[in-house]
Amino acid sequence: MKPYIITIISFILLLTSCISEKKIIRKYYTLEIPEDTYNIAPDTLNLIPGKCEIGRVNINPVYEKNQIVNRNKSHEITYYMYHQWAVRPDEAIREILNEYMQNKRLFENVSTRFSRSIPDYRFETSVNGLEIVEIDKSFLAHVSLDFVLILNTSDSILIRHQADRTEPLKKKDMNLFALEVSNILFEELEIFTELIRGKEEIFYSSEW
Repeated sequence: MKPYIITIISFILLLTSCISEKKIIRKYYTLEIPEDTYNIAPDTLNLIPGKCEIGRVNINPVYEKNQIVNRNKSHEITYYMYHQWAVRPDEAIREILNEYMQNKRLFENVSTRFSRSIPDYRFETSVNGLEIVEIDKSFLAHVSLDFVLILNTSDSILIRHQADRTEPLKKKDMNLFALEVSNILFEELEIFTELIRGKEEIFYSSEW
């Protein structure tokens, strides 16, 4: 075999060995109540009587996977292979909702599950958008959600809050993206609880 052929084959084998030995590292990101707002001030007003169940979070199938979604065109998305949510978004967001409502002390009793009795109220959430958006080398966090408080006895909607927000990121950084999504969730929860307090009279109405 000619020397130059042996050299080429040796180089290819060496290159293949280096590639195979290189570790592929997956990075995982969490959704959680931001640290600077962790100590949520409990509501000092009267507790709303009754039990409130934190229902399952319904997420658009496009976003329900562990892979983080990137959108760089109006109808085109890609999934990051090595940047993923540590916990599926539906479970992570539900945990945020439960933690927030527990600490806020808005209702007499809040839980993700009531085994022995039907709760008075049901807090349902839908997420229609959860993605990092690239536009002309700019990066944004996009979250579209719908909070609904339902009266279980009649299955009627008492209060609804919808939000569709796109917030800029300083740079393309998945940790910043996860933090911004967490901030958006927290801020919209604050708005939703204010809406509940603003219509407090309906919880004491004899109609219910």
